[in-house]
Amino acid sequence: MLLVTGAAGFVGAAVVAELVRQGLPVRAAVRDLNRVSMLPGSVQVVRADLDDEASLRAAVAGCTGVFHVAGVVRPSAVDTARGNVDGTARLLRAAADAGVGRFVYTSSTAAIIDATGLVNERATDTALPDPYATSKATAERLVLAAADDGMPAVIVNPVCVYGPSPAGPFSYNSLLTAAANGTVREVVDTPVGWVLAEDVAAGQLLAYEHGVSGTKYALCGEVAPYPQVLNMYAELVGSPHRVVGLPPGSTLGPDPQPYAYRSEVYGRLPPIRMDDSQARALGFAPRDLAAGLRHTAAWLPALT
Repeated sequence: MLLVTGAAGFVGAAVVAELVRQGLPVRAAVRDLNRVSMLPGSVQVVRADLDDEASLRAAVAGCTGVFHVAGVVRPSAVDTARGNVDGTARLLRAAADAGVGRFVYTSSTAAIIDATGLVNERATDTALPDPYATSKATAERLVLAAADDGMPAVIVNPVCVYGPSPAGPFSYNSLLTAAANGTVREVVDTPVGWVLAEDVAAGQLLAYEHGVSGTKYALCGEVAPYPQVLNMYAELVGSPHRVVGLPPGSTLGPDPQPYAYRSEVYGRLPPIRMDDSQARALGFAPRDLAAGLRHTAAWLPALT
């Protein structure tokens, strides 16, 4: 039995779908039992909360592997750390005590980017100061410590995730839609990595089956600037709207759209470059942006 935390979320639901497609038994851990209609009927659903260690212990009991996908992105640094760091620590303790044979932690490339803009699978910290990036970097150190203590554990670091997911049009899909609708008109013109949710799920399974304990795997389809990606999508769906790219270092003003704001965050660093050689060596072969955006455009309009 494989446990997936955050199974009702954007990436978590995609991971569940991939595991089921491969014929693997899945237990889906969710905070809200009313948000599970998208999960396959073969999946065993349990309620668990990262703040509640007893619920995590019950969820992991009898499982041979864990995909820890649940994460927190909140304005409060305290709440973000409590979910991403303290919650991961609780789950690691529960998994170790249950004798879990494999632990896959879903982090972010925000946790492994340095001051030169290099996303490096061998990095041990992040140059980004925001609570999400720093909490993910701290949680990674907990996972690596568990690997040093004997739990087979790996880390996957997706870039900006978009595209079809059983959970619906969340994550960077909301930015694609906002740009096509004309509700987001400006982003910072900085390059970042992009990857389809379905490819992230496939990469997670590769890391589970073939990854080396204590190793990080960056999951990236292609690096491209925000305006290029958003305008490519707008053209694919027949939108007349186009976003304007502001120079790196610019700010987007008060209360920007959350995923547009990430362009401001990354715009404070030099242009992003990827070192994802460890993931590629596993056989990770994601689709490029042209294919990924076509795939997304065929799916997303019907859901928005």
